[in-house]
Amino acid sequence: MAEGILRSILPADLTGQVVVVSAGTAAHDGMPATAYAVQATAARGIDLKGHRSQELTAAMVRESDLILGMEPGHVERVLELVPDAAERTHLITAQGAEAGRSAQKGIADPIGGALDEYDDTFNKIRSHLLRWLPLIRDAVERSEGVR
Repeated sequence: MAEGILRSILPADLTGQVVVVSAGTAAHDGMPATAYAVQATAARGIDLKGHRSQELTAAMVRESDLILGMEPGHVERVLELVPDAAERTHLITAQGAEAGRSAQKGIADPIGGALDEYDDTFNKIRSHLLRWLPLIRDAVERSEGVR
């Protein structure tokens, strides 16, 4: 859901400059999004029907400028794969959040839950991704020499 959400909220002037990819730390390659994930996103105009899972690899980490983990274990796995990726690897809830336990917990995967849990997770992901947009814009502008 996070990949689809970020694509949907990315400003038009950044869409050609930002590549959004999702990968799982325990994913099996080629699995479709769950029916509830497809339903929750479709209700908000995002199509996940063609999405297929892929397992996170060290090469993916090395090629990424920003890595957002949904849960602390995801961030830990990224750093196991590529220890020097710490500066560009963050918990999705870290940006703009008040210091405290909720910022450090991340967002739990709703897999196995009901549709309302997917809806709630969608809203949490979107809310937190919106906080990352200014940093994404800054990074793009710096790489283009605008700043």
